[in-house]
Amino acid sequence: MRFTLNVQKLDNPYRVAYNRILKHYGAGSYPQEPRDEDDHWTVPVGVHIQSRVIDEKTETERVFTFNLTNIGKIIIKKSTMTIERAPSLASIGRSILQKRAEIRQAVEKDLIKVLGEPEVKVKFEALKFAQTGLQPIYRTINRLLLQDYPTYLELEEIGRHYLEQVALVVNLGYAKFTEDQPSKLVSTNKLMELYSQMRNIEETTDAVLGLVIANYYYELLKDMRIAQFVPYVRASTSYYGDAVQFGKLISISKRRLRDNVREYYRGAPMPTRVRFAYPTIIRELVDANILEYDGDYITGKETIFERLIDLRNTFPMTEQPYGL
Repeated sequence: MRFTLNVQKLDNPYRVAYNRILKHYGAGSYPQEPRDEDDHWTVPVGVHIQSRVIDEKTETERVFTFNLTNIGKIIIKKSTMTIERAPSLASIGRSILQKRAEIRQAVEKDLIKVLGEPEVKVKFEALKFAQTGLQPIYRTINRLLLQDYPTYLELEEIGRHYLEQVALVVNLGYAKFTEDQPSKLVSTNKLMELYSQMRNIEETTDAVLGLVIANYYYELLKDMRIAQFVPYVRASTSYYGDAVQFGKLISISKRRLRDNVREYYRGAPMPTRVRFAYPTIIRELVDANILEYDGDYITGKETIFERLIDLRNTFPMTEQPYGL
């Protein structure tokens, strides 16, 4: 028995790059359009990554393929048509994690903004663990609405961390320091207008807390090192990220949500609160009107989901599984 083997010459940059990719990166990777750059070719590398989203209540699974582009580049010398430089497999892996993180961050940032909308009526006081880090804001708004106006010196004596959070409320225009001495922190018309809309101190405080988080979440986390809100953001992002992919609210188990957090935030350290008090986090998210129970499952809130669904159009994904 005879076999005929046709071999293509590696006589163009696309074939050279493709040969390298198949040998070192796997079948899911592919060469993008070569770029002509003086004495060499630059060939960006892309990859197709599958993502599965499950609605456990209806036992419905949808498979999507993410097309992650520019995860590395192969440099090919024109004169010899040989590879001068190419990313390692480890480098490709890191780039894939980064690209996935960018998609997750898009969901996270939009979700944080949505949670800060007063109309959504998130009850931030139900997030007990987060309250331990945001007490300065919570107490300040309460005092202002009760017309208990602290002096600047009084706040300074409590600690610089306290003043830093109060400054965020001032930056948003809900409080201001008087010019007379001793200078006092007083409410503004903007705060009183919000109070007249919400009609009670509790909802007004929640609304201001949400606006502070929506506008300064990353400053609170990176600059002030207030990380108590992180587990709630990660759990919420992991749920709504999958729901946005799916195209509608889904119902999943607590265990599935925990696994989603690990998958979504792969490479990031898992906060202790997530590992040891996960049922409590979910219960508090439900109490805060961010998630809700669907029998034995967990689902989302339509008011939040509707504000996020447009993100789906920005995802680099198709609904047909990729195949060679």
